Amino acid sequence: MTFEEILNQAMAMLQRQGRVSYRALKRQFDLDDAYVEDVKLELIEVHRIAVDQDNTMLVWTGGATTPPPPAAAPGADRGRQCC
Repeated sequence: MTFEEILNQAMAMLQRQGRVSYRALKRQFDLDDAYVEDVKLELIEVHRIAVDQDNTMLVWTGGATTPPPPAAAPGADRGRQCC
C-alpha cells in the first residue's frame, strides 16, 4: 500500500470515528513509529484536520476540506429591490 493510500484510509477512519489511537493505526496498517510520525505530520500540520491528544491519539477537528465561499462584496445587493 502506498503512503497516499494509507493516509487516505487513516483520514477516513479518523473522520468516521472522531478519534484514533496511534496503536490502532499501527495495527490497522502495520506501521512502525517513523511511519506513524509521517502520518501525524500530514494530518495535523499539512491537512489540518486533526490534533494530537496526550501523545496517544489523533482527534478529528473537521478541518475545512474545501475553501469557504467568497464573501459578497460590500454593497453588492444595492440596487436590488426586495419583493
